[in-house]
Amino acid sequence: MRIKKIITKSTCISFLFLLITGCAKYVDIKAGSDEILLVTKKPVGCISKGTVDVSALAEIAYVERSKENINRDLLQLAKNSAVKVKANTIFKSDSPKPGEATFSMYKCRRPWADKK
Repeated sequence: MRIKKIITKSTCISFLFLLITGCAKYVDIKAGSDEILLVTKKPVGCISKGTVDVSALAEIAYVERSKENINRDLLQLAKNSAVKVKANTIFKSDSPKPGEATFSMYKCRRPWADKK
């Protein structure tokens, strides 16, 4: 009887952990976000569309996420925000904390990328 309880509790805890971690990794990809360009230097001759502060979970249930996954989510959230304000270029500022970032958004003239 005691072993059955332990197995049941272990199964429930495992299921909860998988449920929490599975849901936390999902970041919506908005249409048009794949056309947003990330630049390493602040663009010149572009119209500023503002800044956006984005954040993603750095750890889930005391388990740290990889920096690669966190940065991927932060970038996607910034691209989604750029789509909303009709920007086509983003520039990442220094990140204050793990799981947080500030991006500047710009509308730049990019004849090779503009649709006609």
